[in-house]
Amino acid sequence: MQTLPLISIIIPCFNQGKYLTECLVSVHSQRYKNYEIVVVNDGSTDAHTNKTISEISHPRIQVLQSRNQGVSAARNLGIKNSTGKYILPLDADDKIGVNFIQQAVELLEKNEDVKVVNCKVGLFGTKNGILPVETYSLEKLLARNFIVVSAIFRRSDFEQTEGYNPNMREGFEDWDFWIALLKDGGAVHTLNDLGFFYRIKRNSRNASVISRREHYRKLRHQIYLNHQDIYSKHLLDPQESFEYELITQSREYKLGTLLLKPIRTLYRLFH
Repeated sequence: MQTLPLISIIIPCFNQGKYLTECLVSVHSQRYKNYEIVVVNDGSTDAHTNKTISEISHPRIQVLQSRNQGVSAARNLGIKNSTGKYILPLDADDKIGVNFIQQAVELLEKNEDVKVVNCKVGLFGTKNGILPVETYSLEKLLARNFIVVSAIFRRSDFEQTEGYNPNMREGFEDWDFWIALLKDGGAVHTLNDLGFFYRIKRNSRNASVISRREHYRKLRHQIYLNHQDIYSKHLLDPQESFEYELITQSREYKLGTLLLKPIRTLYRLFH
């Protein structure tokens, strides 16, 4: 009987102990059984988190302790101390679906041209829903991120990059990493099933980044600086950019569209 390839699930945790058990249960519920988990305690200061992590005792789980260096460094540390052929980054407050790993590994084993296996994303927490599926292109990825942080990739491809960039400590480190992984080519396949469940919290890190425009501008510029070589080769479609999406999803834009609607209707009637 052929042995299933090992997959390493890397879970950084900074003060997210109240969600960690739920996250781990979602991994243990997988139909795919050849996995290891590396939990990286990224210098948590929360007593509950430290207690929860200290009580982890499972043959498939390795716990690493680190001073707080941010999620990029924590993921890199976890990957360095793992041994799987495939890598799945997973944040401590999120969950994965029962079929995700099995479907992803089967696809990667059969398709050498596929570098990343993405999936449909379900939202839960303070907001529920399913995110629309996006067709991959490198040009679109340079404009905005639409690959979930918990997509699956090969260790061998990871080793061709410098890992998650620590200079993206304040956010968008996954976007920056996908560019690094895919800038020299490779396909991205999105599974039809819901494979990843992203928790929406009132103090969500990405939500706070988006609300602080100047902070967001700084992060966006840092991604450009990290990948000037590839950005210089591609002309971005402004309507595909994250900046454009940010504007169109703003309350101000939606209110303006609503107020202008009757005026535009009248204009069409008389012209």
